[in-house]
Amino acid sequence: MDVVASINFPTWLDHLQTGQTKSIYIILASTITYAAWCWVLRPILTGSLTNLISTILNLYLTRQYPFKHVETGRSIPGRPYRWPNGQGDEGKFLDGIENRTSWAKQHGQIYRIWAGTKPEVVLQKPEHVKLVFRDSDRHSKAVNNDSGYLMGQVLGECLGLISGQDWRTLRGVSEFAFRHNSAIDYIDLIHTRVNSYLGQCQALKQGVLDPVEDLKFLPFLIIGDVLYGPMTAVMEDELCAMAPLRERLFQSVIKGGVARYSWSQYLPTEANHALREFRSRWIAFNQGAYRRSIDLKGTETPVHQLFAAADRGLITADNVYQTLDEMLFANLDVTMGALSWNPVFLAAHPRVQDELYTTIQATQDTEGPAIPKYLQRSSTYLAACILESSRLKPLAAFSVPQAAPTERILDGYVIPGGTNFIVDAYALNVENDFWGMDRYDYRPDRFLELKGSDLRYHMWRFGFGPRQCLGKYVADLILRIFLVHLVREFKLGFADSQGRNSKEWKRDLDNWITHPKIKLTCTPRT
Repeated sequence: MDVVASINFPTWLDHLQTGQTKSIYIILASTITYAAWCWVLRPILTGSLTNLISTILNLYLTRQYPFKHVETGRSIPGRPYRWPNGQGDEGKFLDGIENRTSWAKQHGQIYRIWAGTKPEVVLQKPEHVKLVFRDSDRHSKAVNNDSGYLMGQVLGECLGLISGQDWRTLRGVSEFAFRHNSAIDYIDLIHTRVNSYLGQCQALKQGVLDPVEDLKFLPFLIIGDVLYGPMTAVMEDELCAMAPLRERLFQSVIKGGVARYSWSQYLPTEANHALREFRSRWIAFNQGAYRRSIDLKGTETPVHQLFAAADRGLITADNVYQTLDEMLFANLDVTMGALSWNPVFLAAHPRVQDELYTTIQATQDTEGPAIPKYLQRSSTYLAACILESSRLKPLAAFSVPQAAPTERILDGYVIPGGTNFIVDAYALNVENDFWGMDRYDYRPDRFLELKGSDLRYHMWRFGFGPRQCLGKYVADLILRIFLVHLVREFKLGFADSQGRNSKEWKRDLDNWITHPKIKLTCTPRT
């Protein structure tokens, strides 16, 4: 007898008759159908729907904002609108370095992009920048930075994003601690913080430094001391604990999508959860800091002055909390962008590093270790090194948007008043013929050959006119004092196989500010 034939194998149909097997096949079919939807049908349908919405809105928006040439009647060149973000904020900031090159190559010296459904005109030439920013004292910042609803909830009422009389009032309340004369009073405080931080930095003790990860809380804690007075360990711990939450929240702002729209507040999103948690902790922290300032009679601190102004009805509670957020958390990435590239450039250029070290040592012989007079001057080799790093590595590919009050005509295109402009920082700072044949090279000496007035409209750093960054004097002191301590104590180089060619340097692709992803060697000087 055939053994195989003698076995009674159930047929597929027999199995199908059982309830348990039916359930298995239903689950299997559902899984296959869901997988087909997720990986095949949904991308196709979603892509088709996105294309349709984008096409319809692009037709509407280009007619709503025509920006015609005075002679030819042609519309200004630019990117087509892409729903829902246009080209902002991911296109402008996260991918801005790559995009700016291809956009300029395709569209020329003057073109338009979209931030959400708002047009932004990109400026690349210094003569265009001068024409637009000649009356920068009358400019208005874009509502919510052209980033939508979630940005408005985080920073929409901060000093840097409001305009008109509201801005003038809030600026008057906020500026005292950040004026030049006030900033120099922080020299000893900054020296103490930097010395303590670097002394406790385990990476420096091990001889390998990640300029971003290992130093990110240094400027953060210094600004905290400026805002709140010398902080307690408990205050420091709470601020540092909030930083990752705030970082995740701002990543949602940059990502955009549904977070651009006010109706997204009703959705159970991670961004909304993070917003509620951060707000609760941030309000509680600052109210406690304000009560502490009263107890300590710290009336000169920004936290005290802002809360007192709100109590008098001069500004709103949102102005208070969001301006403090702007000064501390929003500027954490910004300050780290400036601070972290300087050691990289010095490591790549040993001659410059040696000259800076020699200059610092010689200055110490006459001024003492704190070198206060040297730190305040803008005509030093130290200041030149910082400026050259900022020139070659702008904080972001594009500036934040702001609008001129009246019509501008740029290369024949009529741009109505109230239209937002952004500056291509690499076009101005690096590619601009003003910088000479060696404009792509790191050469700090160039700034010793130029007057400060020569740089206007040729370099984007803190902005132009009255709306320049409020904290620029404090920021420069932090950078200068940090570099003095670092170069005085360590000789910088590159770790592993990382080259000195700046074209090979990697950056953090997930951060809206340009941060290096580079390891440096730090050898103690004897």
